[in-house]
Amino acid sequence: MDWIEIISIVFYGSSAGLLLFYLLIYRKFSNHKPSSARFEKLPFVSVIICARNESENIKKFLPSILTQKYPDFEVLVVNDNSTDGTQKTLADLSVKFSNLKVVDFKEEKISKGKKQVLEFGVSEAKGEYLVMTDADCKAASPFWLVGMVSGFSNNSELVLGVGMYEKKQGWLNKLIQLDTLFIITQYISFAIAGFPYMSVGRNVAYKKSLFYQIGGFKNHYDIASGDDDLLINEMSPSTKINVVYNPSAQTISVPENSWGNFINQKSRHISAGMKYNKRNLIILGLSYLLVMFWYTSLLLMICYSNELAIVLTIGVLKNITLYTIIRRIFAKIGVAELILLSIFMDIMSIFVQIVATINSLKIKERQW
Repeated sequence: MDWIEIISIVFYGSSAGLLLFYLLIYRKFSNHKPSSARFEKLPFVSVIICARNESENIKKFLPSILTQKYPDFEVLVVNDNSTDGTQKTLADLSVKFSNLKVVDFKEEKISKGKKQVLEFGVSEAKGEYLVMTDADCKAASPFWLVGMVSGFSNNSELVLGVGMYEKKQGWLNKLIQLDTLFIITQYISFAIAGFPYMSVGRNVAYKKSLFYQIGGFKNHYDIASGDDDLLINEMSPSTKINVVYNPSAQTISVPENSWGNFINQKSRHISAGMKYNKRNLIILGLSYLLVMFWYTSLLLMICYSNELAIVLTIGVLKNITLYTIIRRIFAKIGVAELILLSIFMDIMSIFVQIVATINSLKIKERQW
């Protein structure tokens, strides 16, 4: 067997694998119908936000959270030793909004990142139902909180939401948008298929009892990121999960404004991803390998194969299948642009992850 025959096997095999992946995983999202269950009376809810030197973001975004069209809720902001005027900004807002509760985290921090701060916020929250977001996020609509909390109405313990980024000019923002859409497609599709592996801390909700049942974040205090997805990886398979993705229940965050900051952000996420449970690492690793094998073998087949017509036909079939499914998913989450580029979002996102992984290794070397 010569090398082109091996490449042919890789190409045909990865093509079949990706088509099955799209039809068995992504299509579940494209065909998904939200639960029709509704609370007779919406429960009291605690929205928790951790803030460290976020004065300007709080002025700009927190009012969209405080003015939600929800009957009874508190917004608990945990001030993590800010030095930029965050405390005064929060004090001023407290006078205007009676549902704003501010607590100061003053304990000795033994965790990396904000995990211990967030745990403190959970302990101070009055509600059993907790909704998490970030200081640099705004609610996409006045009904964001209603949408997220309604995800609990079918007795779910965890609700995975969608966090988008502000749209701006430039190729960096387009890449951020595509990367975000790929991640959303992945984790929502996997969750619907019964393989939850991550959430986004800027829009996720869970019961306080579930948080304490898992043991909070103590098992991964040594990693700065992962206050969202590592919690998912420690849950029991019997945990009931719901997904909420409609545009009115999303949050919108400030995107990174430089290539370096974006890659560093992705590097932090990858450090948490290495701590996923074995099942999720295998499933995600397989899906990434299929994409890389497909694109690599496609290029080689175009250059050296005598079966060019068959290769191109399979390539078109694969992309049409992906485009058809992604178009329906984008419609569900309210995205009208970047649909044509979506057929390349998997390889774009994986390339970014490779660059971020190399960057994370360089960071470790500098730390040594």
